[in-house]
Amino acid sequence: MKHYFLTLSFLFLIHFSSEAQSVNEHMTIAPVSEGMGIIEKYDASEKALVKNFKKKDQELKKLKLISVKLQKRLTLEDATTISNVNFPNFQKAEVIEAAKEYIGTPYHYGGMSKNGIDCSALMLFAYTKNDMELPRTSRAQSKIGRKVKKSKAEPGDLIFFKTNRRRNIITHVGLVTENHEGLIKFIHASSSQGVIESSLDNSYYKKTFAKIKRIIE
Repeated sequence: MKHYFLTLSFLFLIHFSSEAQSVNEHMTIAPVSEGMGIIEKYDASEKALVKNFKKKDQELKKLKLISVKLQKRLTLEDATTISNVNFPNFQKAEVIEAAKEYIGTPYHYGGMSKNGIDCSALMLFAYTKNDMELPRTSRAQSKIGRKVKKSKAEPGDLIFFKTNRRRNIITHVGLVTENHEGLIKFIHASSSQGVIESSLDNSYYKKTFAKIKRIIE
């Protein structure tokens, strides 16, 4: 009989201990349940960190993209010229690269595609591709930006000409690609040869030269 009561007592203690443990578990859960606001705030801060990380990641991707573009630019045939000219900023190099994509395109007055393009449209596309707006005509383009001396011309500047002998107005525009000790080269849409790169040392362009304007400082 004594053993019987001992066994019952033991089972009762086990049951009581189990119940107590259950109560303790509920007691520990309750504060967490009541404190959900703290957890929610933590989650919000986590979201802020994730958002900030994504922002930094996007910035890093942009930097990588710029690096890829830079490497591409430096593999151009005139990479040596570009590196020696010491571009004031990367954007000017991008404008020139955009214009050079049209080399070989035939000239077409009023044209705005690779099937045919005119001089001012070539400048428009080169700058627009780099998120900069230009007026549509060469005459209007000549009225914006800052005028610079021929000796101070830099790659990316616009170079203007007065090719009509009867009218003293701007009729042609090109994009300076090089200024090596006063020898200026520029890319433009020639009415006779299409999009080409020419030299200001050419007698025709030397005679019709008007001015140089800087759009990108």
